[in-house]
Amino acid sequence: RAMRGVRRLVAVFKGPGVRRLDLAQTGGCRGFTESTPLPVRSCALPGRSLASQKREAQVTAREAGAPHDPVAHSEMTMPSQVAVAADCGVYSEVGKLRTVLVCRPGLAHLRLTPRSCRELQFDGPVWVERAQFDFDHFVHQMRQRGVEVLELHELLAQTLAQPEAREWLLDRLFGADTLGFDAPDELRQACIALGAQRLAELLIGGMTLADLGLPATGALASALALHAFVLPPLPHALFMRECNCWIQRGVTINLSGWRGQRSEALLMAAVYRFHPRFRHSELRVWWGDAGAPPALARAEGGDIVPLGQGVVLIGVGERTHSQAAVQIARALFDGGAATTVIAAQLPREGWGVALNRVFTQCSPDVVTYRPDVVDRMTCQELRPAPHAAGIQVRARSGEHLLDVLSTILHTPTFNAIATGGDSHDGPPDPWDDGTGMLALEPGVVIGFDRNTRTNKRLRQAGIEVIEVPGGELGRCGAGTHSLCCPILRDAVSYPLM
Repeated sequence: RAMRGVRRLVAVFKGPGVRRLDLAQTGGCRGFTESTPLPVRSCALPGRSLASQKREAQVTAREAGAPHDPVAHSEMTMPSQVAVAADCGVYSEVGKLRTVLVCRPGLAHLRLTPRSCRELQFDGPVWVERAQFDFDHFVHQMRQRGVEVLELHELLAQTLAQPEAREWLLDRLFGADTLGFDAPDELRQACIALGAQRLAELLIGGMTLADLGLPATGALASALALHAFVLPPLPHALFMRECNCWIQRGVTINLSGWRGQRSEALLMAAVYRFHPRFRHSELRVWWGDAGAPPALARAEGGDIVPLGQGVVLIGVGERTHSQAAVQIARALFDGGAATTVIAAQLPREGWGVALNRVFTQCSPDVVTYRPDVVDRMTCQELRPAPHAAGIQVRARSGEHLLDVLSTILHTPTFNAIATGGDSHDGPPDPWDDGTGMLALEPGVVIGFDRNTRTNKRLRQAGIEVIEVPGGELGRCGAGTHSLCCPILRDAVSYPLM
């Protein structure tokens, strides 16, 4: 890929009046010389089709406000119809995937600066047009496999079209707990006057006084003098798995201990409470009442893995606290959604990693994992107490996570594929998104094309890998697993010992 990039630059600069210095003549760029052939394909960039370049140009033009071809873009757009009375429930981690919820990169990422990235604890500014192109390709591949894809901006706009939902959400977003002061009535009225689609965009993308048509002077401007936004952007909404996770017919609405923000949780609570698709369903909230005052315990969806057969794996660490793991386990036991919860303690010496970035299930018997993290985990097995309303805890000290899972699921040893690592000669790949793939069905995963070695080893293990471009999404810390929150997924059977 690096060589292809160099060749593209050479092709551009090989024009009249351009003097080019070939470093190969001085030994500075071995492997590329003047005689190296440059591929030409009907004016398309090397390795890229004209159709793919056209779609990318449409994304760029759309951000610049230029018209685009609605026919060519139709399959990449999100559904605008209100879906009602649909089933929901997640019964495994790798069963047939039916419906997912995603959040497309947008205004929140356009408004990122190096300073705001530090304040919001986001990895860095994003090349939004490229991220949108990669994201649309990812969504397209899922739909090609029959997966229904719901998009948060659309669902939130449909939710906010109901006055009751708008009132409920604004009451909580503009309270003193969120803003730090009681919002004046003019702020609420300006939001009420916005259309549902525009309001949804600003609630996710960040809201300024200029967005609301309010003056930058006066008491309100003075109260916001230290902040650029009335409500900050939510770039982490891109990682849809973080703020909510489904287990059977219920969901956890999460407040991450890594960032401590609750705006994403409030948006998800409003959608699940008021959107026609969920309002009349038998949805249960296992944990996380976003409408209540903030609790001390924190949890993140990337740490919660519903393995199926009544077993749920929860990573405990900087993002998900042990108190939250116990509370979730108790709710699942009381609701009959689980019989066993495995609490896996992540190493405290490591960085604030979520479980799905170091351990991912690809089929009932194939997993990817990062040895430098997983090998240092300690596990505890939680079950309902036999003669009381409490929880019975059994320490599985000295046992590897994979051995614990194999014993509890009554399945042979997993085919575990090592990924990641900090050493240049260590396990493949040198980045951390070799794990974090999304299973579309048993033995079929979708992941980034940059993970060449991990993808190769998965194929050798009999896993079908659907590759999608993920250079920009991967650079901001995303994996295909974290980009999606499954809402409907089938159960799966494990091979017995």
